[in-house]
Amino acid sequence: MQLLIGINTLRFFAIILIIIYHLFKTILPGGFIAVEIFFTISGFLIFSKLVNEFATNGKIKYWNFVRRRLARLLPGLIACILLTLFLSFLVNPDVVAGMRLNALSALTFTTNIKELITGGAYENTIAPNLFEHTWFLALEMQFYLIAPIIVSLIMGSAKKTRTGAKILLGVLAALGVFSAALMAIYGGVFNMQDRAYFAIDSHLFAFCLGGVLAVFSYLVPRTPRTKKSIPAIDVIAGLVIITILAAKLTFSDPLTYIFGLSFVGVLTTMILFCIIKLQPNAHVRYRSNTNVAIRITEKLGAYSYGLYLFHWPLYLLFPNILPYNFEPCIAIALTIVISVLATHFVLKYLDANRIQARFLKSSKYRSAVAVIGFILLIPAALALVRAPKVSSISEQLSSIMEQEGEQLVAASVDYIGAADALAQTRKALIYQLDIEANHNAPAAPQDASRAASSASTAQVLVIGDSVTLGAKPALESTISSAYVDAVESRGIWAARNILANYAAAGRLPDVIVISLITNEYPISDSLLQGIVDVAGPGHYFVFVTGYAGPKQPRESQNAILKNYVNHHDRIYLADWWEISHNNWSLMYADHIHLNPEGRAAYARLINDVIRSIRR
Repeated sequence: MQLLIGINTLRFFAIILIIIYHLFKTILPGGFIAVEIFFTISGFLIFSKLVNEFATNGKIKYWNFVRRRLARLLPGLIACILLTLFLSFLVNPDVVAGMRLNALSALTFTTNIKELITGGAYENTIAPNLFEHTWFLALEMQFYLIAPIIVSLIMGSAKKTRTGAKILLGVLAALGVFSAALMAIYGGVFNMQDRAYFAIDSHLFAFCLGGVLAVFSYLVPRTPRTKKSIPAIDVIAGLVIITILAAKLTFSDPLTYIFGLSFVGVLTTMILFCIIKLQPNAHVRYRSNTNVAIRITEKLGAYSYGLYLFHWPLYLLFPNILPYNFEPCIAIALTIVISVLATHFVLKYLDANRIQARFLKSSKYRSAVAVIGFILLIPAALALVRAPKVSSISEQLSSIMEQEGEQLVAASVDYIGAADALAQTRKALIYQLDIEANHNAPAAPQDASRAASSASTAQVLVIGDSVTLGAKPALESTISSAYVDAVESRGIWAARNILANYAAAGRLPDVIVISLITNEYPISDSLLQGIVDVAGPGHYFVFVTGYAGPKQPRESQNAILKNYVNHHDRIYLADWWEISHNNWSLMYADHIHLNPEGRAAYARLINDVIRSIRR
C-alpha cells in the first residue's frame, strides 16, 4: 500500500488536541474526541491491508498480522511502563496505589476491561490511574484481533473477491451504525458515559467508518476528478469543525455520545477521502520540498504514538516529584520535553526491526540495552512491590464513613420506627461490605430522614465532599454544635436537593456551610442562588473555595463563587484556596485531600468565618 501523504499530519493534529485536553483542559474540554481520529485512521489502514492481502493471497495469515501489530505497539508501551515505574519510585506510594493491577492491564491490553469491571471513571481527577490512557491501546489491539476474522469470514464465503468486498462494505456500514447507536444509548440516553467510552462495542463505529472507506477505495480505485482546491478546502473545514467540537463538548454532555463522537468519525472519513484525492499533488510537493509545512507535520505525526504514551503519566508524576513551590508550567514544560525525547529514543532505537538487527550484530547495542534495562528495572520493580492496593486517603475516608454508618444506625433506633431501623441497618451493612470489597467505592447516599434526625440539634450544617469528609472529626470538634454531611465525589449541583430534604424535615440550622468545589462541575450565579433560595430566608451561608491540586486548581469556579458572595448579603466566603494552593504540606500525596495538619487548618478557617457571623 502506497504511503498516503497527509495521514501523519492528521495524526499530529489529533495528538495536539488530546495533549491540550490533558494539560490545559479548560481550553479544550472535549479534546478527548480526537481519539476517534486515530480509530478511524486505524480502521482505514488495517482494512486496506487486510482486503488487499486477501485479494492477493486468497487468505489472511492471522498470527503474522497480529505479530506485526504487537511489534509496532509493544516497544513503546514497555518503555512507557518502565519509565513510569522508575519515576514512581521517587514519589509517595499513595500516588501509585493500585499500580500492579494497572501496569498488568496496560501490558496485556485490557485496561478498558479492567476499568469497566472496577467501575473506573475516565475523568477521575482525585485518584487518576497512571496507565488509564492505555485504554486506547486496548481498544486498538482488540480491534486488531477481530478485524482479520471479519475479513476472512465475509470475503472467504463469497465466490468472487469483489463480491466478498461488496458484502464486507455493507456489513461494516451496518456494524458501524449499530455501534454508534450503542454509544448514543449508553452515553446519551442512560448517562453511562464511562461504559460507552471504554467499551469496544460502542467504539467500533470509528473503525468501521475507516473500513468502509478502505473497501470503497478497493472497489473504486479511481474516484471522479475534481478541482484540487475542493478537497483541500474540505480538509481544512473538517479540521476546523473538529476543533470547534473539542472546544464545546464535554465528557458528561449527552450530545457528545448522541452526536459528537460519531460525527468526528464521519468528518475524519471525509478528510481521509480528500487526502486520497490529493495524493498526486501531495507527493509532488513532498518530494520537491515545495511545501515545508507538510514535511514538518508529516515527520511530527510519526511521534504521535509515543507522545500519547508518555505525556499522561509524566504529567501526573512531575507535580509529585518537583518541590511544591514550583510553578505548574514547569511540570508541563518538563512533560512535553521528556515526552518528545522519550518518543525520539523509541523511534530511533526501539523499532522492532531495528532491535532485531542491532541486537544480533552489535555487542555495544546489547550492552547499552542491558545497562539501561538494569537502571530502569530495579527501581521499577521496587515501585511495584511497595505500591499499596489502595491509598491511605481511601482507607481514611472509608473508615470515617464506616464509623458514621454505625452512628447513624444507632441513632435510627431512637428517631425512626423499629421497621425503618431494620432497613437502615441492612443498608449500612451492605455499604460496609462494599467498602471492604473495594475501598474506592463511591459513598452510599444518606437517607434524608436519618441525616435530618442526626442534625436535629445542630446549629451549623456543613455539606461537603471527600475533602470535607476527611476533615469531619476536626470540623465537629472545632465548630460548636456542627453536623457534617459529606460524601465522596459529590458536586455542587447536589447541594440544592440536600438542603431541600433538610428543609422538608424542618432541620435546617441558622448557619449553612457549602464546601463542594473539589470535584469538577459547572458553577454559575443561578445555581448558587438556587441553593440559597431553597433554604428560605433567615439563614447565613458560608461558601468554601476549593483546590483540586496543581493540575486543576479550580480557579474559574472559585472566581464565580467569590463574585457571587461579594454581591449578596448574609453570604460569606471561607477562602480555602488562598491557604492551600501553595501549601502542599497540608495535604496527602495527591495534593488534594488533607493530612491531620490540613484538616485542622481547614476546620479553623471555617470556624473563624462562623464566629465572625455570630458576633
